[in-house]
Amino acid sequence: MKKIPCGWIIFVFVLVYISALTLPYVAHKKVSSSFQKTFAKRNFVSESVGTERVAYLDDNVEALQYRLRMVEEAEEEIILSTFDFNADQAGKDMMAALSSAAKRGVKVRVIVDGFSGFLDLNGSKGKPWFQAFVSQENVNVKIYNPINFLKPWNIQARLHDKYFIIDKKMYLLGGRNTTNLFLGDYSSSKNIDRELFVYEATSAEDSSLLQVLDYFENVWKSPDSQNYTCSRKTEKISACAVELENRYKKLQELYPESYETWNWEKLTMETNRISLLSNPITSDNKEPWIWYALTQLMQQGKEVTVYTPYIICGKEMYQDLTELTSSGTNIEIITNAVSSGANPWGCTDYLNQKQKIWDTGVKVHEFMGKHSCHTKALLIDERMTILGSYNMDMRSTYQDTELMLAVDSIELNATIANEVEQDKTYSRTMGEDGTYVYGEHYKEKEMSLGKTIFYGLLRVLTIPIRRFL
Repeated sequence: MKKIPCGWIIFVFVLVYISALTLPYVAHKKVSSSFQKTFAKRNFVSESVGTERVAYLDDNVEALQYRLRMVEEAEEEIILSTFDFNADQAGKDMMAALSSAAKRGVKVRVIVDGFSGFLDLNGSKGKPWFQAFVSQENVNVKIYNPINFLKPWNIQARLHDKYFIIDKKMYLLGGRNTTNLFLGDYSSSKNIDRELFVYEATSAEDSSLLQVLDYFENVWKSPDSQNYTCSRKTEKISACAVELENRYKKLQELYPESYETWNWEKLTMETNRISLLSNPITSDNKEPWIWYALTQLMQQGKEVTVYTPYIICGKEMYQDLTELTSSGTNIEIITNAVSSGANPWGCTDYLNQKQKIWDTGVKVHEFMGKHSCHTKALLIDERMTILGSYNMDMRSTYQDTELMLAVDSIELNATIANEVEQDKTYSRTMGEDGTYVYGEHYKEKEMSLGKTIFYGLLRVLTIPIRRFL
């Protein structure tokens, strides 16, 4: 009997493994009729002022200060959901603040995506810090869909939600991860992001705060969410715990305003209604609930502006955009210019697909700001704002958990609309004659030869795997 070469065995194994990793997600699901009926019954606007007020945060230092202040006000429970959680300076700030709350008896629950859990919570650099954090009384940490290389069919599904809840009183929701890129002023490299602070002035049975809390409990209780524990408190872990305690004292010196009483009424604006949009929470190929919701809400408007870090559309998404623009909805998208984008996969796909994107009838503004834009938001006419964690790509549409807040507020919409007009001056867009039209403050950034070659290679390599980027 002829012996099978080892190389062929390895090749077959790799082929089978890649198939298990990708095939479950190749077919895009459609939204069920039951979801469509449920969505049709929802009302996203109100003619009277609601019980929840909102603040709009677009600055990284301010975002950290809000978190520190919120922690100080916690009396019963703090909930944090984050895709990425690094043991860098911003991450340690959050661990230090949360640890201080736990010490005074506040229940702290944190859920982190399995990818971050694999790299950060279990990585050699971050592990002792997170072990010190979770070893404390009143602190519970779970990892959603931990990376398991023996189950490659599950690896694609990620927890992409980012929110921070204090008691049944207030919360933050948006696109910020818990890292230096998004919180504080610890790095020259930053991501521009926006999030919403929501304050419940008066309790209401249908408040968005209760919707987010209910969503969290479902994720927390899911079999996909596994406990992260400290099995043995080593000397190094004990030293990290002491450093977190000292860091909390330092935070009071660095951000004294976060340790003073804040007037939440004065800092926030009225809303008529705030509603939560979400994807399914199971770690598998998902029905595109959020994309369906967004297209349905866009249909109701005439003028739509979309913020997204990158655009990676499937044929169904292209079709939906084409139908929207053909029916009279004017859609403008602000996304990162290729030479300033922080995600090489998204930038590469845009180089390959931009003509298809333009052919849908949308107008794309290629943003060239000081920092890469990580914002995920939509403005529909003059009163509806939708903001959260959803990127306009196939991963956010079919694979990841995502959250968006739909806010009926003329004042909030106008605030972001002013930023839109400013950001357009730092952008270029394709004119009707096929040439670019440049904004007043747009400055071309030439890519290095190495980066040009890199993107050239990626443009070929990413074609067969673009739906998983």
